[in-house]
Amino acid sequence: MTDPNPQSAPHDSVTGTVPDTPQSAPPSGETPAPHDGPAPEAGAGTSGPAEPAGPEEPEDVEEPLDPGDVLRRLAGLLGGVAGVEVGDVLVRGQNATGHGAMAIGTVNVTATAAQAGRVWSETLSATIVRDVVHGYAPAVTDQQLDRVLKQRHVVCLSGPAGSGRFTSALVGAARRHGLDRVGVLGVAQPADLLGGATGPRSGCGYVLRLTDEAVRGVDGYTLVQLASRAESEGVTLLLVGDFSRRARDLGGHVIEHRPAPAGDVFRARLRRELAGRCVGFCADRCDGECLERYVDEECARHPLLATYLAAEPRSREVVPVVEAIARTLPRAGQLTERLAQLLPQQLRERAARILDPQDGAGIPVGWSGEQVRAFRLSCVVLAGLSTAEIRFAAGRLVAADAPERPPGAPVPERSPATAVRLRGTALDDLLGATLRAAVVVEPADGWAVGGVRVQFATGSEDLRSAVLDVAWAEWWPPEVLLGWLADMVRTDLPEVRQAAAGAIGWSAGRDVRAALDAVRDLARDRRAGVRQAAAIILVAMALQPRLRQRVRVELDGWAAGTAAHLRDTVARAHELGLARLWPDAALVQLRMVASARMQRWNNSVSRGLVEVYQGGNAAALVPDLAGWTRSSDREVRLHAARTLRVLAERWAPAPREQWPELLDLARAEIVSPHDLAELWATALSLPETAYRAWRTLGFWLDRADGQPEVAGHVLALLRLVVAGRPPLRRRLDHQLRHVWRPVMPRKPLLDDVERLIREDSR
Repeated sequence: MTDPNPQSAPHDSVTGTVPDTPQSAPPSGETPAPHDGPAPEAGAGTSGPAEPAGPEEPEDVEEPLDPGDVLRRLAGLLGGVAGVEVGDVLVRGQNATGHGAMAIGTVNVTATAAQAGRVWSETLSATIVRDVVHGYAPAVTDQQLDRVLKQRHVVCLSGPAGSGRFTSALVGAARRHGLDRVGVLGVAQPADLLGGATGPRSGCGYVLRLTDEAVRGVDGYTLVQLASRAESEGVTLLLVGDFSRRARDLGGHVIEHRPAPAGDVFRARLRRELAGRCVGFCADRCDGECLERYVDEECARHPLLATYLAAEPRSREVVPVVEAIARTLPRAGQLTERLAQLLPQQLRERAARILDPQDGAGIPVGWSGEQVRAFRLSCVVLAGLSTAEIRFAAGRLVAADAPERPPGAPVPERSPATAVRLRGTALDDLLGATLRAAVVVEPADGWAVGGVRVQFATGSEDLRSAVLDVAWAEWWPPEVLLGWLADMVRTDLPEVRQAAAGAIGWSAGRDVRAALDAVRDLARDRRAGVRQAAAIILVAMALQPRLRQRVRVELDGWAAGTAAHLRDTVARAHELGLARLWPDAALVQLRMVASARMQRWNNSVSRGLVEVYQGGNAAALVPDLAGWTRSSDREVRLHAARTLRVLAERWAPAPREQWPELLDLARAEIVSPHDLAELWATALSLPETAYRAWRTLGFWLDRADGQPEVAGHVLALLRLVVAGRPPLRRRLDHQLRHVWRPVMPRKPLLDDVERLIREDSR
């Protein structure tokens, strides 16, 4: 199925989706005004001198961030419990990768490639699927998945990485179609499935794992097309990804995966690992009872393991524990010792041992004790990065503490050869026994060929905050640590920037004035990635209750001033989670920031407003945005339209999932239909938002067809939208005739829309 929509199609970076019609656009994704660039904002305010407000330098690549991910990472660093993100199984031909990956492709796999490699189809053998089912702990949502699979041809199974969502989708497809009719698809973009022959077998269920970027590219209209294609080919398609922020956008297509309790996952996985083995030293023939006793009594009831499982770690986090036990079958004291290496221990004492190298650590690689200490602290700050980044960060810290350090010296370039050297026994020596027991060393990808990365193991996240506390109190002066972290924020590596920013935010709990000085300096940087990191610092500071008033006063001054980059940092902070803490302040500050010409190339204001809405503040947000549409400032109107376009893709929760959430709020008189109509009219009219807004409106009509109450409210809203606006009425008529009717034939609601157009034309 194709989309004959002839509209212009600017990329909309608020959600990261890309329209079907190609069109050149600036790097940030919105169509700019027809001029070379915005004029610099002149004047000087209380926050500092005004700064140029032109488009970002093309070489400054800014990594899109999810505010939920930012908050979770900061919670771990600030002393909370952070989950370990582990990738799902990835299947490509004769390969299987990832922790606990299945050996798919080794037995009777039928693979079909289509569209020059953009679509990959694999049919799994019944033997492989049966093995997966054998070690599967039934998820809480399995019955719901089975019920929806009988009703729909396309289902989105949503869950965080490592939660067992991929395995649940495979098992669900097997229950629906049989063990020998389960397949895996791989595509560059979900829209690739709409064109050409994809090679699926009729009567099969296919699982397609989506990246976060691909999830952002799926809208309701795409699902309508995919469902039509799947129905015509007689297959079921399960899209697996993290749809948590898109659940309401995509209506009843999304099922939130709720995995089995961690204890059930542990027992099922361990039974699978030990299947066919005697673990009880049975004298005669083993009847399998020893396996059940070992799993249920010796392991699952062990105090350390029972406490760990009670905290409900993710399914993928349980796998390394199971594998460690299955390899050696430890008992009694050995089991306790093994678990002690995987689970949390006394943090302060461990942190002190980590930062106090003993027994000549570092001598094999020619490092001093100071260098080893700096390396270990860098492992804490840059957890999850490769040894190359960690080593150079450590060298920078040593130089920062040296009196002969030249001011402003650049961070050294990365060296793949260094990454190769820091591994094996040399790396173990640098880490020391205590830190080595708390981290996982795994191969690094990308440029660090042959290198490794250091990640904190499950249950050891709180150790990071403890090590920082010991470093701050006992080893380095605060100004040295802050200067070092600020240098890391200014590097060209997004992951280094973000990690260092979180550490500066943590330091505000020890010296808020010094942290504010550091973040103010970073917020004035011309590079968007550095300002993004400064926003992360502000969020980390605001997460600490006693610092919130200081941060709010600071941001009030930045938003009211004329320094363009400081105002941009305010918007970025609200986008990355601050709006969840201060919705009232967010509305005021974002309105001041929205008028800046610099924001025409950014979507931080709109993302911040969406965060306000998601905090349950629709009654305050929608009237404010309606007022924005009446502003004489085009930038302000543009941000209101962008926000409406994003909010229009959200759907009400069950049992009203057939309602667009905004329309349901209007029905309940929480928001005004007239305010909603003003926002829709603006979004449908502005070139930057019209394409996506018309697509979303088409999805509303598709979902409302056959739902009389919903259809009545949609038509009433459409009447308000086109009333007194002849250009919009003509555009609606064009959309109806040339776009919606070819794609959605036999929809009675479209006849009502046509009558509405004729009524308004009289």
